[in-house]
Amino acid sequence: DIKSDIVLNCSMRYSHPKLRRINHLISELDHMYHEAALSFKLTDSEFSILYTLCVEGDGCALNQLVQYVALPKQTVNSALRKLEEGKIITLTLNGKRKKNVNLTQLGQELCLKTVIKVIELENSIFLLWGEEKSDRYIEETREYNNLMQEGLNNICKSN
Repeated sequence: DIKSDIVLNCSMRYSHPKLRRINHLISELDHMYHEAALSFKLTDSEFSILYTLCVEGDGCALNQLVQYVALPKQTVNSALRKLEEGKIITLTLNGKRKKNVNLTQLGQELCLKTVIKVIELENSIFLLWGEEKSDRYIEETREYNNLMQEGLNNICKSN
């Protein structure tokens, strides 16, 4: 069929084989985190928020949390509202307009049973890799992200 020929030709013409491989690997990893969240009876956004609070520290500023989880602000606010209703987090004022997100005792207990286990697994992988391989992975990923951001900025400016 013509449509599938166009898609096939586009993917073969425009996508480097290594790019396709890295995209599949990224999707696999995203799926692993999604499955973990489901097994913990959390949405992906709830999991990301709790994960970020555990990594960045309790009392994270709301604006920083939104930036770190890289999800739409509305999605984050909906998840925060649900977590707050479940007594997992509290939102506290920090000054006149800023808010901090804090884990409650129940939230800390939930994190110990869920996201902390994932963080410990990630830590064990970095320990297994050692300093050199871990640093190389971080540096290569950072460079790729920087080049992508620069390229996307140029593409978006021209539209």
